[in-house]
Amino acid sequence: MGFHPLRTSLERAMKDPQIILHSRYIRDFSFENFGAPALPGEADPVFDITVEVENRETRDMHEVMLSVRVAAKREEQISFLIDLSYAGLYQISGMGGPERRRFLHTEAPRMLFPFVDRICADVTRDGGLPPLALTPPDFTELAENSRREADRAAAVPATT
Repeated sequence: MGFHPLRTSLERAMKDPQIILHSRYIRDFSFENFGAPALPGEADPVFDITVEVENRETRDMHEVMLSVRVAAKREEQISFLIDLSYAGLYQISGMGGPERRRFLHTEAPRMLFPFVDRICADVTRDGGLPPLALTPPDFTELAENSRREADRAAAVPATT
């Protein structure tokens, strides 16, 4: 049987991980604008930002949802609130358990983040405020914290 380049590349492709992002979409979105328009000379807001990553598996697809909540306050008054859940639908093959978990909790949300950032910037600008530029979170640290919390919750005995 000698060397056959097509067969060799097909065999390699069957062994290498395959990741397909089928779609990305807004799952849930809310913007409440109490502070518009922003007036020159106003104090800069103080931001409280929460980021969460959730994964759901349906058949051979994985929905990864990146949720961001931004509360901006000026002098103890809420200026605006953003609640955004943005999701991507991934198909993954050829990737084992730990490698797949790492991808779903770190790389997949990292791929979605620029779209979340753009939506937040657009909605604040369109709301008469300066565009909000989010700093990408450390998704590896978020995943580790989430895993530790799950381990702690599993270690606590259920009460009846």
